[in-house]
Amino acid sequence: MSRSTPASPNAANDAPVLLAFLAVAAALLAAFAWDGSLLASDDAIYAQAAREILADGRFPDVTWQGLPLFEKGPVLFWALAGAQAALGPTMLALRLPGLLAGLGLLAALFVLARRLGLSRDAALAACGLLLATSLFYFNARRPMTDVPGAALGLAGFVALAFPGGRWRPVWGGVALGLAALTKLVAPVPFVLALGLLQFAPAFRRPRALAVGLAVAAAVALPWHVAMIALHGAAFVDVYFGYHLAARATRVLVGGGAAAAYADWVFDREWPTLAFVLAGLAAAVAAAVRRRPDGLAALALLAGAVLPLAAASTGVAHYLVPALPGVALGVGVLVDRVGMRRPRIVAAVAGALLAAAFVAANGRDLLRPDHGAGTRDACAALARAGLADDVAGTWNLHDPAVTWYCGTPGRLYADNEGVLAATRDIPMLKAWVVAAGDADLRALAAVGAVVITRPEPLPELLARAAAAGVRPEVVANARSRIAVRLSARPPAAPAAVP
Repeated sequence: MSRSTPASPNAANDAPVLLAFLAVAAALLAAFAWDGSLLASDDAIYAQAAREILADGRFPDVTWQGLPLFEKGPVLFWALAGAQAALGPTMLALRLPGLLAGLGLLAALFVLARRLGLSRDAALAACGLLLATSLFYFNARRPMTDVPGAALGLAGFVALAFPGGRWRPVWGGVALGLAALTKLVAPVPFVLALGLLQFAPAFRRPRALAVGLAVAAAVALPWHVAMIALHGAAFVDVYFGYHLAARATRVLVGGGAAAAYADWVFDREWPTLAFVLAGLAAAVAAAVRRRPDGLAALALLAGAVLPLAAASTGVAHYLVPALPGVALGVGVLVDRVGMRRPRIVAAVAGALLAAAFVAANGRDLLRPDHGAGTRDACAALARAGLADDVAGTWNLHDPAVTWYCGTPGRLYADNEGVLAATRDIPMLKAWVVAAGDADLRALAAVGAVVITRPEPLPELLARAAAAGVRPEVVANARSRIAVRLSARPPAAPAAVP
């Protein structure tokens, strides 16, 4: 077969193979998904926001602890709300949208590989590499926007990169528009990749691309217009100003973006690293020969990496959009190596990728408990009848407290590092309190409970005592400690002789 132009595989013959692979992937993604707990991060905020949609019936805007949340578009929140409506506020409901999106991303990658002319075994190898990465598996089992956004973005890319019926650009635009409503920047890597591929004759379809982008804008704009009408400058300043401008220039953790990405890759992705590097080399070699598979792999990778290179923010899950290009490179590798002995190469690649999956994801599969004890601490408080008394956290950013204890909470802090890291974040700053003795006494007056970590506990106990407040540890679960604050009883009067 000539590789100068993309191929048109027999979809009927591919369907049983793809469905069998997706069934295995679904079993792995869903394994123990009903167990464990949420990360003490945006995961818990998004879960709670979806619960508030069901409680308050708020459409199209979203709230967290009753206040507007301008973090992301509505698609993930609506999906989480729908899953909770069907399954209740359970871990399986919170993970279901990500699991389904993960299967969609795998299916889109398989279709893309086959349309590029790769063999069926090579397409499966690409999907196997994607499934084996911790970046994909870990994030597909979280209530986050990255995997759903990438799945919709890649679906739009596949629809717009190849010729088809008159409705193909429309469906591609719908997918890209929904990606933008999941996470505003989610379609950017795939649109950049399509733009880069316009220089290659095999992919040059400017009219289809223009139609797709117009449809994407038509899908995404109404919600944005509605939010501006409802919230005005408050929405614009946070959704566009903070998340697109201010945050891109801000280092969130550690030594910056490059260090954060390197830490994840070498700590979590080492089982697949040899595959990835060999696949990149194969993709470069194919691109030099102007083969569509190599060009598409490099365009997808460039589209994902270029925005990251321009930003100072570095969080590991920002790398998710790079996975389709990386995985497609592995498909190119297996396709080239397996031309003479396809069955042997497919069997070896399958065995190695299965081993890589176990090494990278075995622990997360068996025990998807990513919390730090918040679930157990809140359960202990509920058994003691104290859950309603939880007022928030002390020197601790843990939004999972709201989800598991079921009460809105503030972040009380007297540590400058905690305050500096949280008080300027739009969704948190309304809840951050630079706490002093007066706040401790106010909490003690109502018998409030605060949740903290072992490290700040001694300082909290000492400060409470100095403020005339009696602290009492009422729950201790791993690295989460609940402290009840109460007013000290007045000293007994001295006996009159």
